Amino acid sequence: MIIALWGTNALRAMRISMAIPIRFQTGVDATGLMFSILLGLACAVISGAAPALQLVRGDVQSKLRTTVTAAAASPQPRLRNAFMAVEAALALMVLMAAGLFFESFRETRIIDPGFQVEGVLLSAYDLTGGGAGHVQADGSIDPAFSRAFADRLLERLRALSGVESAAIATSVPLDIHGLPMASFRVEGRSSADGTPDRALINFVTPDYFRTIGIPQLAGPGFVALNDTTTLPQAVVNEEFVHRYLLDAEPVGHRFRRNDQVYAIAGVVKNAFYDSFGEAPIPIVYLSYRDRPRASGEIHLRTRPGAETLLAGEVRRVLHELEPGIPLFNVRTMSEHVETNLFLRRIPARLFTVLGPLLLFFAAIGIYSVVAYNVAHRITEIGVRMALGATVSDVVRQIVGETMRVIAAGTGAGLLIAFIIYIHVVPGGPIDPRIFLGIPIILLLVATAACWLPARRTAEVDPMIALKHQ
Repeated sequence: MIIALWGTNALRAMRISMAIPIRFQTGVDATGLMFSILLGLACAVISGAAPALQLVRGDVQSKLRTTVTAAAASPQPRLRNAFMAVEAALALMVLMAAGLFFESFRETRIIDPGFQVEGVLLSAYDLTGGGAGHVQADGSIDPAFSRAFADRLLERLRALSGVESAAIATSVPLDIHGLPMASFRVEGRSSADGTPDRALINFVTPDYFRTIGIPQLAGPGFVALNDTTTLPQAVVNEEFVHRYLLDAEPVGHRFRRNDQVYAIAGVVKNAFYDSFGEAPIPIVYLSYRDRPRASGEIHLRTRPGAETLLAGEVRRVLHELEPGIPLFNVRTMSEHVETNLFLRRIPARLFTVLGPLLLFFAAIGIYSVVAYNVAHRITEIGVRMALGATVSDVVRQIVGETMRVIAAGTGAGLLIAFIIYIHVVPGGPIDPRIFLGIPIILLLVATAACWLPARRTAEVDPMIALKHQ
C-alpha cells in the first residue's frame, strides 16, 4: 500500500512540457485496495492448500513411524526444485528487462540527436487565434500575409539582444506526436510496386539549420522569404539522398509533390526526428516561402542557459506586430527533448524500483525453500556429520545441490530473454554488463540465500540432529 500510494503520487506530480498539459489522474481508491487485499488472500489460500492437502493424506501411524532410514531415502523435492528454477528464470528476465530499459534511457541522455539541444528557445503562435482582421471568411489565412508576417517577425527577433539566429518551422524534432509524413515522386525514379516514395516533412524558413544546429553538407540552401524569382525549393537529409537518389548528386535534382515541382537546394546531416535510437529516416524540408502556414514554431538561438530570458521579449515583439495573436507552449529545446524521453523514463524508473524488489523477493523464496528442505534433512545431516563429514562439506553439498537448480533456471531465463531481445531489437548490441552481469548478480544473491540456512543447519550438534524426529 505504501509503494502504491507513493507511486501514484509520483505519477501525478510528473509534468509534461506540452501545448496541452497532461496529468495522470490516478489514485488508490477503496475498490482497488479491496481487490488487492482479496487477491493477496486468494494467493495465500491457493499456495497453502497444496501442502495442507499433502499433510492430511495417508496413514497417521505410518507417518509417526518414519525412521531415519526412510527420511534419508526420501525422494528429492522435485516440485520445489522446479518452483525454484522457474522463480530464478522469471526473476532473471524481469531484471534483464529492467537493465535494458535503464541502459536505453541512460544512453539517450548522452547520445547526439543530430542537432544542438542547448541554447534554443521554442515558442508557438497561431495566426487564426485572437480574431485578427487577416482571418478570411472561411477561417483560413492569406498565404501572402503569413509569409510577410513571418518575415517581419524574424527581422524583429534577430534584432533582440542575445539572439544569434532565428527561424520558424511547422514542426520540432523529437516531438511526442512525431513529424508528419508526405508522399512524392522523384524525377527519373520509379518504384517497383508503383507506389510513391515517402518521407517526413517540415516547412522551415531560411537560417533554420543554423539556428537548430543541423550541419549543412551541400548546396546553398533556401533563398530569402521575399525572393519571388526562384522555383520552389527543398532541402533533404543524407538518408533521402541515399535511399531515393542512390547517392547521386542531389543539388538541382527535382521531385513532385501535389502537382508542384521542387528543386533540391541543399543536403543536411541525418538527425533524430521522432525518437532517440531510431533508424535513419528520409526527411524533406520545404521552404516556408513556398508554403506559408497559419501557425509556426519560433526557434531562437542564444547563449546556453539564457534561453528563458528571451521569453518575455518574444511575447512583446509578437504583441507589437499583431496584438491579438497568442504565443503559447514556450519552452527550451532541452525541456522539449525531455518530453520525448518521458515515455522512456517511466519504465526505466518503474523497473529501477521493481528490479531490486524482485531480486529481494527471489532471495526470500530461495531461502525459504532451502530452509524447508534442510529442515527435513536434519537427521540425514546428523548421520553424515557423525560419520566424519565437516560443516564445510555439508554446506558445500546443500549449496551445490540448490545452485544446480538455480543455475538451470537462470540459464533458461537467459536463453528466453536473449531470444526476445534479438526479435524486439534486431541487430542491437549485446551489452555484457546486462547479459552477463545480471545473471552473475542473481547467482550471487541465490548463493547467499542458500548458504544462510545451510550454514545454520550444519552447525547443529550431531547428537541433537540424530535425536530429531
